[in-house]
Amino acid sequence: MQSTEQPAQDSSERNSSDSVRDWPPKMSRLVLGALVAAGLGYIVLQTLFPIFVVPLEIATFPEQSPAWMYERLDKANVEVDAKNYSVVFGILGAVFGASCCVFSYGMRAIWSVIIAGIASGLLGVAGAHLSNWLFSTMRANSGNDVPIMGIALDGMKLSIVGYSLLWGLIGLGVGCGIGSARGFGKSLVAGISGLVGGILGAMLYVILTAQFSIGTVMNQVAPISGVSQAIWLGLFTVVIAVTIALGCGEKRPKNA
Repeated sequence: MQSTEQPAQDSSERNSSDSVRDWPPKMSRLVLGALVAAGLGYIVLQTLFPIFVVPLEIATFPEQSPAWMYERLDKANVEVDAKNYSVVFGILGAVFGASCCVFSYGMRAIWSVIIAGIASGLLGVAGAHLSNWLFSTMRANSGNDVPIMGIALDGMKLSIVGYSLLWGLIGLGVGCGIGSARGFGKSLVAGISGLVGGILGAMLYVILTAQFSIGTVMNQVAPISGVSQAIWLGLFTVVIAVTIALGCGEKRPKNA
């Protein structure tokens, strides 16, 4: 009787140990996956952007031209930017989600890697469209306050909302993919944590840039210079990774 109970006890302890190891995901692993994704995302931005350009017949016209030509050019720029950002952040979101899952679980949770890649990629496309729309509206108003849902927002607040739309949705996809390895409830918790991480990252980036890089214009979906892009990508991906780890309740087991 004693010999039959012992294997069951060992199996239970082993399953419990596996559960502790797999959930919640380790912050160090998530951050490492985020940094790898940031590096790959930087390469994507530098090599693929821009893919689409405004047609020459729209982009070139004499200086003394009717107003409708300038309006047509502005509209074409917004449409082309939306296409370019959709491709770039669709790829970046997919890489971010898949990288964090691989570093968290290895290839044991292949379906979670696939879910994270698809969800983060699709939400990255949606976030790029929304963010591009907001920033184009911001530029069209020439620095004036813009009413959003009845609330007048200045340039700094608009920048926070614009980056939150992009990175909050990407973080939502990353978190949902990571949590899917442990079921719907964990997926929901991790997804909300990733969403919050994107919003926190937007607040940190805009506030720190305003403090230490005075004069920097934040009215584009992505920064223009290479150094700014590297800092921007690193900050957002790491903040999202840390927030997912904390939101999922990373802790050391008591018997460690």
